Amino acid sequence: METARMLRLLGSVLLIISLGKHETSAVIPGHREDVINTLRWLMGKHYYPTTASRLSDDLSASICVSHSALTLASTQQWSYDMWDASGKIPDGAAAGATEARGHPETCEGVGVNFPGTLESQLFPHRHFLSARNISLQDLHPGALQKRDTSMKGKYCLVSVRGGNAKGLGAGGSSQLLASLAGKYAHTYATCIPNTCSSKILQESLQTVQEDGSWISVICDGEVKEDEVTTSEWSFLTVTVVLLGLAVAAGIIETQYPCARTQNGCDCSAGRKLLHCFSFSQNSQKLFSFSTTPASFQTLDGLRVVCMIWVIATHRYMFFLISSANPNDILKHMTNWRYSWVFNAYPSVDTFLFVSAFLVSVILKQRLKQFTFAGFYLQRYLRLIPAMVYMIWGCSTVLRYLGSGIVWSRTHYDMFSRPCTQTAHHNILFVNNLNDSNDMCMGHLWSVAVEWQLYLVTPLILLPLYWYPTHRFRWAPLLAFFAISVLTPAAVTVIGDLPPTATFWDYEASQRFYNTNYITSWCRAAPYCIGLAAGYLYHWMDENHITLSMLFVRIGKVLSTLIGVAVMVGPSFLMGQGKYWAALYSSLSRPAWGLMMSFIVINACKGKPGFWVWLSSRSWVTPLCRVSYCMFLVSLPLQTMAAARTQKQHYDHLSGLYLVIGDLVLSYFAAVALHLLVESPFSRVVGLMLSGKLSRKSKAPSDPTRTNATLAEQRAPPASRQQLVLEALSAESGCTMRNRNI
Repeated sequence: METARMLRLLGSVLLIISLGKHETSAVIPGHREDVINTLRWLMGKHYYPTTASRLSDDLSASICVSHSALTLASTQQWSYDMWDASGKIPDGAAAGATEARGHPETCEGVGVNFPGTLESQLFPHRHFLSARNISLQDLHPGALQKRDTSMKGKYCLVSVRGGNAKGLGAGGSSQLLASLAGKYAHTYATCIPNTCSSKILQESLQTVQEDGSWISVICDGEVKEDEVTTSEWSFLTVTVVLLGLAVAAGIIETQYPCARTQNGCDCSAGRKLLHCFSFSQNSQKLFSFSTTPASFQTLDGLRVVCMIWVIATHRYMFFLISSANPNDILKHMTNWRYSWVFNAYPSVDTFLFVSAFLVSVILKQRLKQFTFAGFYLQRYLRLIPAMVYMIWGCSTVLRYLGSGIVWSRTHYDMFSRPCTQTAHHNILFVNNLNDSNDMCMGHLWSVAVEWQLYLVTPLILLPLYWYPTHRFRWAPLLAFFAISVLTPAAVTVIGDLPPTATFWDYEASQRFYNTNYITSWCRAAPYCIGLAAGYLYHWMDENHITLSMLFVRIGKVLSTLIGVAVMVGPSFLMGQGKYWAALYSSLSRPAWGLMMSFIVINACKGKPGFWVWLSSRSWVTPLCRVSYCMFLVSLPLQTMAAARTQKQHYDHLSGLYLVIGDLVLSYFAAVALHLLVESPFSRVVGLMLSGKLSRKSKAPSDPTRTNATLAEQRAPPASRQQLVLEALSAESGCTMRNRNI
């Protein structure tokens, strides 16, 4: 193979360097100039255009090849800079270091002028042209007589793939999956003359391939970036307006406060709407401590832990395309000791369980006021503003926050192209039904799954709460649970899928992801268990039932065993056949949901321990309140970090630093998104649905009665259930935000 011969030649040259005498060189100290030139000549055909079809008829191709020949033959500093800016074969190829991205800044700084004609510049190097089977007669006459030409460096990325990988995209989610499957044989950078195009370079490189490999080339500056589009101006305008509303609300509420009454602020509807955008009010709500009982703050703690878990796992997955030694990570993926990182998929099941549990708890409280329109409208209007704002920003102005070919390619494949085509699917919450390569902000599939399960929730819960004595009241829940358990097994057997997406065979993983992982009918089991756990909580509370110490101890042992089995199971079931894979695929999620239900019920009605104590700390709730926004912003930020030009060596310490950095940056970005979009629009929706927008507050005429009313409001509730439900009102805790990521 041509690549193998190139590697052997490189080894020979390096051996010559190591055995050569140490002579002083004006170019690279410690190396012989002729050895460096020999190295450039031997590998030049893999870095510069040296051949092109119909050179004698193509003026631009002739100029390109002429400048490339001068680049290889010259011994001036600019030519060494171009060679030095190109990516060489790195060490650690066995560990996956098959990408050499060079130094784009050095390449872009190259500039040279050639006085006289090109023929006069090429004639002293005609022996070099002959070695490349090019003669001056092969070049276009007009190119040879071209006078006083100049060139600059152009940074290009060359990808060498197998012949069966032509259909794969060059970046984005396709690049991630393809990298996991080892579809890229080699990617390297080259600094070519700016008089050359990617088409000429690709044609030249394809000519020297003898093993059927397929070459793709992308060069910086060839795809001219569009000017600021109307959509980008619109996004910036909306952002400025939101900031203006926040500032104006703060000034007005400080300088011209509304009169306070027992029913709230006595001000106009416009003032009430404006106050919803106040930074000061929203920040006070965000950073205030929760009044939720410690037992229910367990849900806040679960959401925070799972959010950290998701961000850490995404970082390690991005290591596979952003690190210089991805094969070391692949080794960890097959080791059960690292399953807590690479098998983090149960974190989504936890979010689904928490969301279902809260819906089940709240629905019974508000059963008399229940309407289908209000049930769906309130959730939709709370989820959509922040999500639409992020999609809008990521598909437009996010491209200006990064630079370079890798970032341009990644932004186009992960944000710009898919969001332009399928963003309306996100708004309708059907984006999980798209192919994974066509998803706009692919990590939002879980929001669509949660919404689709939310749609059928009344059909499952209302029979339980409306007809508490009917013997068939459990039928909808049991039927839906059975479907959610049997469907993944059937899909796995029919498609011959792996037990989970932890182990990456490209085609099998694509099928698993599209048919099992992101489909609501295969993810419904923990949601169903969450609904049942909420009903169980009400039943235990109404009958004053608590868990005995023996039951708690048995539950802790079984929960530990279930958690370990779900986490490490794929490490032992991989390759054991489709029926073992089907068993894990169908039972792992309901088993995880049962473990979560025990943790939550034990916190409320059992013997809570360290976890409840930790979850009830004051720092948990402010983190939980921005968990949805952290989910929205974390992956775009991690994508920007992974799309840098230079790669870095992966190890546990660098992974730890990057995960901590991801958490910190995601938190601050989430706080900004929460204060700018999520909290204001959430308050607007609550104000409009509550009917307080048009209701005017009236000052009480009887101070005695007012004091009695206030005293009555401060009086302790009559029951524990009333205390819990009041404390979990939409204004106080994170848990009642009723959202899932």
